[in-house]
Amino acid sequence: MKTRTLFLLFLLFSISVAGQEVSNNQDTIIQKRKNVVKFLPENLVLNSLTFEYERKFSPKSSFILGVGIASPKPFAEKFGINSADNKITNDAFSTMSVRVAYRHYAGHHVRPVGFYFSPYLKYQKIAANADNQRTITEGYPPVTTQYDEKYDVKGNTLNFGIQWGVQFLIAKRLCIDFYFLGIEAGLADVTATVKSPNVIMIDKVESGVRDNIDKLPSFLSSKIKVTRNGSDQVDVSGKSMPYPWLRSGISIGLAF
Repeated sequence: MKTRTLFLLFLLFSISVAGQEVSNNQDTIIQKRKNVVKFLPENLVLNSLTFEYERKFSPKSSFILGVGIASPKPFAEKFGINSADNKITNDAFSTMSVRVAYRHYAGHHVRPVGFYFSPYLKYQKIAANADNQRTITEGYPPVTTQYDEKYDVKGNTLNFGIQWGVQFLIAKRLCIDFYFLGIEAGLADVTATVKSPNVIMIDKVESGVRDNIDKLPSFLSSKIKVTRNGSDQVDVSGKSMPYPWLRSGISIGLAF
């Protein structure tokens, strides 16, 4: 009886020690999860598939590389731009981006969790094109005229920002990154062309573009040039235009 009792106590002790070792090994594995791959769903609004990779290299610091892949899609119906005077077709809009960031965590964790602030540098490329059928009514008695326009817009931005947020893990691997406040400032280069086969109406296109530019603040309008290119095209070019931006959102990732 004593032998059985001693054997049972030894067995229970062995199971307890083995369980403790498994638990310690799991904690060690969790502590070693210094990498996170994330997806940023809010950038789908900008027609971009955006992913980030984060690598923790010290208890308080990590490095982040983000890439946004352009996914051109129509925008006129999405944003309700079409009207009785403008019918946009064959439209597409997309953004591509590359972002590098340093992240400093407030806590002292091996895992990438906690409150943080993060300075970063971001490059972004924007592209849009569309065909537009414009309807204008003028004169007395009123005369209605329709003509076609073709737009092509490209932009490049380079900006610096600082981000604040909090990141945590759910179910040991699922990572949630809530970046609630990001302030950016940068420079943008933009080029645009407007074409119309109606050479009579191209004058109205040019005057309309100039009127809209004149409505902008002087620090922007002074950096934009409008030129005629032949009898059917208007070119618009803006260089080193300053602009502010705010960044916030949430990303979902996998830690490993």
